[in-house]
Amino acid sequence: MKRNLFRSILCLLSIYIVFSCSSSDSDNNKPDLAQTPSAKAQFDNSNFGIYKGIFIGSSGTIILDISNNSSSFTATLIIDGVTHNFITNQTIQQNQTTTINFVEGTNSFTFTVSANGANPTITNLIINGHPNAAILVVKESSTVLIKCFEGTFSGDYDGIFNAVIYGNVIKGITRATSDIDIVTADGTVNNNQINAAGNASNGAVFVGTLNNNTFSGTWTIPGDDSNGTFTGERTY
Repeated sequence: MKRNLFRSILCLLSIYIVFSCSSSDSDNNKPDLAQTPSAKAQFDNSNFGIYKGIFIGSSGTIILDISNNSSSFTATLIIDGVTHNFITNQTIQQNQTTTINFVEGTNSFTFTVSANGANPTITNLIINGHPNAAILVVKESSTVLIKCFEGTFSGDYDGIFNAVIYGNVIKGITRATSDIDIVTADGTVNNNQINAAGNASNGAVFVGTLNNNTFSGTWTIPGDDSNGTFTGERTY
């Protein structure tokens, strides 16, 4: 009797340990996500290099390789798990202000960046089936990894909340389900605490916690007393 009871306790304890480890691993340990930058040091202050960003108009991520790993210029946009590979036939020179038109079938966009890699932007964005879309993109350095997160917000309003985090910086773009306007947010991440208070373009305040590959928190819009929560998960 005692032996059977002891075996039952061991079995339950083993199940608990396995479940706990599995849950923790699925939340925070993702071996397929990069842990170090892919940008090369010689391009840190150049228009060449790696650029990463987030997509809204549905949800997705983008990576641009501007002669970082080869002599070509490529862009990979992933929307809702579907990969779009963009190419260009243009040629550009290193350390010069750059404008590149990328094309994939009838999809296209224009990428511009300063000679030193500053102020990267994507404009003229045309993605079939995704009207009023937008992309926020930043340059990765050889010492600071850019992490792309996709998420949602809910409460008095609901919609998409995507962000890039690098160093102690967070930059986000959001859009409510009931609106076509894109809202941007800039803030900081210190000791895993997210604070974008007062920096969002609609006056929204985002405060939360970064936990490895996930984040969560609360948002408020003081101007109309709206509030709710947000969550996100690293996908690139």
